[in-house]
Amino acid sequence: MPKIVDHVKRREELSDATLRLLARSGLRAITTRSVAEEAGWSTGVVNHYFSSHHDLLIQALRRAVQRQTDYVRTVTRRAGDDPLERLRLMMQASLPLDERSVSLLRIFLIFYAEAGDNTEASEEVREYLSSWRRSVTRLIKAAQSAGQISADLEAVDLASDLIALADGLAIHAILDPDVLTRYEQRGTALLALLEGRWSLRVERTERVNTERRPRRPS
Repeated sequence: MPKIVDHVKRREELSDATLRLLARSGLRAITTRSVAEEAGWSTGVVNHYFSSHHDLLIQALRRAVQRQTDYVRTVTRRAGDDPLERLRLMMQASLPLDERSVSLLRIFLIFYAEAGDNTEASEEVREYLSSWRRSVTRLIKAAQSAGQISADLEAVDLASDLIALADGLAIHAILDPDVLTRYEQRGTALLALLEGRWSLRVERTERVNTERRPRRPS
């Protein structure tokens, strides 16, 4: 009797192998052979599921987005029905405060650069960022309804500002890990809304993530 193959799972395994290689060694490390070796399959299997090097990278990007989305959903459930706390946890999940987020952010940084001259990658990245803004906007509106954020402020503008702040900080921290040293030393990054503008502040609280962020190689 022929073996039943879970094609969705097999494609995810190959995409995950691609993401691991990207996080470790960057874009130049991605070849059919290297992905096959990382995943423990033959090059024929990789070629069966991906029509080209470009297709392999696009599917890896979609897998990275899926993994980040699933993780954020899991993390924000801790806040229950508190929209401002859900928002804080969502944004904290985008910062490189542990090994998981560091690896994923390195991958997104690669795709951000790739999107500059790759139309399909650009569309994928743009949709990811648009989806992120929509999610943040919904939570801000919920926080406004709950009286946690002033209803006089424009939710869409607050969402754009907050994502730009978090994304910019994350990119800087990937390029220079010392940027987030104070978060390691003092505790959790918390959101603060001051005079209609977002900022990140630090309080001595129990860390949500207990894994230590990898240090920059000496």
